[in-house]
Amino acid sequence: MSGSWTTFNAPDTSSGTFNADLMLLLTDGSVLIHNGDTGAVANANQWLRLTPDQNGRYETGTWSGELNMQYARQWFASGVLRDGRVFAIGGEYSTDPASTSDAWSGETFDPQANTWTPISKPAAFEFVRGDCNGSVLADGRVLIGGASVTEPPSTWSKLTAIWDPAHDSWVQAGLEFGAVAATTKEDPFEEETFNLLPDGSVLVPAVRDAPKAQRYLPWLDRWIDCAPAPVTLGVGSINGALEEETGPTVLLPDGRAFAIGGSGLTALYTPPPASSPTGPGSWTKGPSFPADTSSTPNWPTLTALDAPACLLPHGRVVCMGGTTVPDGSEYYLENPVLLEFDPASAATTLPQLDVQPALPAGKYTWQCFFLILPTGQMLLSAQDSTLFLYTPDPATSAPNPAWKPAHIRVDTHMTLGHSYTVRGTQINGLSQGACYGDDGGMASNYPIVRLTHPATGQVVYARSHDFSTMGVATGTAVPHDLHSCRIDIPPYLAVGHWNLVVIANGIPSDPVSVHIHEPYDHHHEHQFVGKIERLVYDRFGEFEAFALESVSGHVRRFESHEPHIAELAMRARREHWRVAVDVDGDSHRPTSISLLD
Repeated sequence: MSGSWTTFNAPDTSSGTFNADLMLLLTDGSVLIHNGDTGAVANANQWLRLTPDQNGRYETGTWSGELNMQYARQWFASGVLRDGRVFAIGGEYSTDPASTSDAWSGETFDPQANTWTPISKPAAFEFVRGDCNGSVLADGRVLIGGASVTEPPSTWSKLTAIWDPAHDSWVQAGLEFGAVAATTKEDPFEEETFNLLPDGSVLVPAVRDAPKAQRYLPWLDRWIDCAPAPVTLGVGSINGALEEETGPTVLLPDGRAFAIGGSGLTALYTPPPASSPTGPGSWTKGPSFPADTSSTPNWPTLTALDAPACLLPHGRVVCMGGTTVPDGSEYYLENPVLLEFDPASAATTLPQLDVQPALPAGKYTWQCFFLILPTGQMLLSAQDSTLFLYTPDPATSAPNPAWKPAHIRVDTHMTLGHSYTVRGTQINGLSQGACYGDDGGMASNYPIVRLTHPATGQVVYARSHDFSTMGVATGTAVPHDLHSCRIDIPPYLAVGHWNLVVIANGIPSDPVSVHIHEPYDHHHEHQFVGKIERLVYDRFGEFEAFALESVSGHVRRFESHEPHIAELAMRARREHWRVAVDVDGDSHRPTSISLLD
């Protein structure tokens, strides 16, 4: 048995056919999809939002109306931020009147308001422009490089920047916090791919200076040299034509990074051990792309000059190659073929994926994007109104149990319309998921929370936000590696029991049974007044309850994992203040706590 493909169509917009390209997974399980420039750049300001249906199916989900940016953009840096917003910065082509070619402006999308807002970006950072690329760092800041406006590779910029969305601030990266005057990045950013590693550093294989590679270390604000790759990943020229392209890089569950070269060659990077965080790491040669069997090949193998890749839940990587053909003064890849890399295989040539999608004729690899969905399926776009949904073979697609989010802790009694904290290990997953290269980001290393009704099978996603980390492979030790996010319980759910799972890159945790309540009727609330007699912690050292002693000497226990309840209880205990605790009926779960003196 093999996997299968399902197709479905995006609706038309006011400009006509919607040509889906870049896709981002929003934190409520919906997908934000960009309208690709297929000849009219003005239409590339349009986005649509796809929400799965009540059974969790995307192919029969609902579509929003147009969610338009201020300016059209094509080929730009993008990603999901720590608070759940989306960013889009740059644009090789744009309608921004300040620069219609290699735009340097940016915008953020608020999923709650469905609106875009311009980013305040100082003029000193105009070098972050065009088909730039970036990576959200573990602390929520964004490392981003800029495209060069000059053509000769010898003049390309080596500058990179750090944007802090929380404080709306920009600083140049790689200056060792001001200790050096010039960037420590040794090769130009142009066309390079960023990949976040488990230690929080960012791997960047060189394009112009291949086979070199560097890592950015946020804790030192320094670019350091890696060991050189064993093969040349970047393509410099084809038949005398300047190309300077490479492919995507994907972090594997075993901690190695699978780098796919534009050359059709691959390599696997092993980061240095924790005892030597600034070490060069090491590389091994990976399998090559299949031979180009066309009648007059321009390159010996299929190549990946701008092409997507995606880590599936079973740990194998789907990537794309194509036949190198001339188009004017440049070369592009036609007849896309999906290939599969199995880290456990000793094959020296990548085999084709078990079943190929029926892409429209004339498509190129640069038009295609992948996205891993919470269902474990892979969504493929190809600058076309048709989208392609791949479902892996169920018999071979189960993930390793050690990879799933675990130690999930959440209030098991929740109220409609309220927000709660979810904690657990590996809730961000072991990888950023999908990758394209320098022309767009679609990382999905953040927790997605799904609720399923045990009787009806209804599926609802609770919006997650305010992630404690944006790192990958953050560890399994408790309590050291516990991380958290906030979730919003939708106000329209049926009250009663639901099963909650935390999903990271298509891999769900074990379910937690929770009970959803109606909002409390404050006319039926009871209030207890007294002083905090003791605080109660669980075996992991996490706050779980407090005991209140009334004036009469009666002691009552109240249970809560809510951070604001814990903070007030600890403060009242420390300061010996009286508090008023409100509960619903005879419940032992406080709805509020107030300091009285």
